[in-house]
Amino acid sequence: MPKIFVSTSCLGGTRSLQEILSVYSSHGIENVELSGGLDYIEDVAAVLKQYSHLSFVIHNYFPPAKVPFIMNLAAQDEGVRMRSVGMAKRAVELCHYYGLGLYSFHPGFRQEETLELGFELSSSRVVPYKRAFRAFCRSVEEILEGARRLRVDVAVENLEHKNQAYMMTRPEEFLRFQEIFPEVGVLLDLGHLKIASRRLGFKATDFLRAVRDNVFEVHIHENDGRVDLHREPLKSDLMGLLETIDCETIVLECRNLNMERILLNLRALEKVFA
Repeated sequence: MPKIFVSTSCLGGTRSLQEILSVYSSHGIENVELSGGLDYIEDVAAVLKQYSHLSFVIHNYFPPAKVPFIMNLAAQDEGVRMRSVGMAKRAVELCHYYGLGLYSFHPGFRQEETLELGFELSSSRVVPYKRAFRAFCRSVEEILEGARRLRVDVAVENLEHKNQAYMMTRPEEFLRFQEIFPEVGVLLDLGHLKIASRRLGFKATDFLRAVRDNVFEVHIHENDGRVDLHREPLKSDLMGLLETIDCETIVLECRNLNMERILLNLRALEKVFA
């Protein structure tokens, strides 16, 4: 049976890592994905040490920056790109320090600088795909230098193609990327796949076929097929897809739920693999 994690983004009403981990721990949740949407933490090591009985994986924007920004590993602006790479490298080092096996991250965006908060297009220029992809590959190689040395696995997430700056949403993009970086896994986000496949007109099964041998982690959450709502997947058709995917790390990634709903969805996920 895979390990089922609950994202820190699931619990509504708080942006405090300390509070979220306290609530999760008190309700018997043992596996937690540390993700974005949190307030800045002065001493993240001290907080994690307090909850060393829990198992963690780290996703993208963690630990949160003191001055918030949208990571862009494909930025043409070298300052933005290096700031984004630096955040990823810190996450990899944190994984190594705590013996965590996986760091997953968003692909870059086709912007000269980066997107606005909320992942909206900014005033900075949208750049040609090839230029953005080259910058993204350069960033991945720089992240991999530390990940290889520290023996931390890394995975890149498929996105939902919210606007023209989005990359790594189609199966052919992942096929090409996996040829270049066979050691980098895929964070398969089923909610994002639902939107991208409808918006861009490809079959979800084609995407699953393209990445099936390289899935390191799965995010599950539901939406209306148009907007990335991160609703609970309880009774969703997406739950049935989990049985077809060979992966040891499954993450419930809803937003703004109370603990009763989180536990209901967690139990439903556990039943899929029982």
